[in-house]
Amino acid sequence: MKGILHTVLFTILSISLAFGQNDQCIGPNIGTGALYTQRTVGCVPFTVQIEKTDENSTDNQYIFKYTGGPPVNAVTQRTYTYTQPGAYKLMQISYRKDTKQELRICTIITVLDTAHIEINPKICDNTISLNLNDERKNGTIPYDFCYINWGDGSTSEKVNLPSVSITHIYTDKSARKINVKGGYIVDNCGGTSSINLQFPTISEPKIQELVKTGENKFTLSFNNETGDDYTVLADGNVLLTQKGKLGQERVSFEHNNINACYRVQLQNSCFTNTISKEVCDIGFSVKSIIDGNELMWSNPSRMPIKDFILTKNNTIDIPLSGTSYPDNEVDCNEEVCYQVRFKTNESVFIGEKLCIKNTMIPCGTLKPIHIPSAFSPNNDGINDKLFLFGDLEKFISLKIFNRRGHVVKQIDYPYEAWNGDDLPAGIYEYLLKFKTTSKQENTLQGTITLLK
Repeated sequence: MKGILHTVLFTILSISLAFGQNDQCIGPNIGTGALYTQRTVGCVPFTVQIEKTDENSTDNQYIFKYTGGPPVNAVTQRTYTYTQPGAYKLMQISYRKDTKQELRICTIITVLDTAHIEINPKICDNTISLNLNDERKNGTIPYDFCYINWGDGSTSEKVNLPSVSITHIYTDKSARKINVKGGYIVDNCGGTSSINLQFPTISEPKIQELVKTGENKFTLSFNNETGDDYTVLADGNVLLTQKGKLGQERVSFEHNNINACYRVQLQNSCFTNTISKEVCDIGFSVKSIIDGNELMWSNPSRMPIKDFILTKNNTIDIPLSGTSYPDNEVDCNEEVCYQVRFKTNESVFIGEKLCIKNTMIPCGTLKPIHIPSAFSPNNDGINDKLFLFGDLEKFISLKIFNRRGHVVKQIDYPYEAWNGDDLPAGIYEYLLKFKTTSKQENTLQGTITLLK
C-alpha cells in the first residue's frame, strides 16, 4: 500500500505541474476510447506495450510522452521504452468505425528509479552494522524495502525502508561481499549495491599521510577500517569532527599553530586504542642570506623522524639530519623551490613547497671567462688555436659538441688550447662551467665557428 501511495502522490503532482489548463487529456471525447496496456508501472528502462485496441475503433495512434497542448507527432507503433524515471502521460487517438468520430483516452505511466542504495557499514569485532540511505536527488520515488545478502550463505534479509541500523553477526572474520537490492511494493525491480568487507587487522587507527598544502593548510589521510565517525585532534584539542565511512578517508583543514601535532580519534570504536600516533608539523622555513638560502625546521623530541629528505627544484633529493641546512649553491636572483618529506610513527609527512628568489647575493656584471666566437686552424699562423681568456682561476670545464650533440672535445685545464682536431668546418656548441664571484658553480652556453 505504501508503494502504491508513493506512485499516486508522485503522478498526481507531476501531472498537475506539467500540464495545467493546457492538458487536452481533459475535455470532449476524452475517455471515449479504450486503451489496453500490459502494465503501467515498472522500473527503468520500462517498455510499455499496447495489448489490443477497441474493436469498434480504427486508425489507432499514440503519443507516449504527451506534455500538453494539441496532440502532435502521434505514431502507430504499439511499444515504447522509457529510459528515464518519472511519470508520463500516454495518449491514444482513434476513430469510430461507424461515425469516424475522434476518440481520445489517456493513462499514466509510472517509471520507477533503480538507484543504488548508499551503504554505510560500521565494524565492531565480528558484528556489522549497516546504515542504508535512499535519498533521491531527482525527487523520484524511494524504495519501500530492500533485500540484504550478507555474503555468508545465510538467507537474504528483507528490511522495510527507511530503517534504523541493521546488524549482522558473522561466525568468522573472513572477507565478505554484501549486496543490497532495493524494491517497490508495486514492482520488485530495484537496483543493487554492494560493498567488499574486510575486517580490521590493526588495533588502532594509523595516519597514512599528513601533507601541508599551504600556509596553515593541511590534508590528512588514513584508512578507516571500522567506518566510525572520527575527530582530528591538534595538540590534544578537538579541531574538527567528521562523519566516517569505511575505507580511505581524506580530510582537509586549517590550523595556524606552528609545530602542532595531529592525531585521529575514532568514535565508538572496538579498537584497543581509539587514538592514532601523532604526526607533527616541523615549521619548515626558508630565508635568503648573502651566502645563499638558509633552511630551518624544528625536530619534536617526542616524535621520531627518519628518512628526512629535502627536495630541491623537484629534481634533487638531499638526505638531511639536524634542524637546519645552508644551501650555498644559489645564484643571484635565482628562484629555488624546496620541499621536505620524512617518516614518523609509521606515517609520512610532506611539507609545503616553499619557493624563494635570492636578491641578497651580489650579481657580477661581466662573465669571468671569455671564449672567442671563431678560430681557423689552417696553419697560417693566425688564430690557429682556440684559447680561453679572463679570470681563468674560476674555470671548471669546457665541453664542445657537434651538431648531433656528441662531445668532440673536453677541456679540464684552463690553459689548454684546442686546434680543432681536424674536424670539419662549421658551428659547434659549447658548455662552459665556471665559478661565480660567490664561489658557486655556473654554466654558460654558446657557439664557436670553426673556419678553414
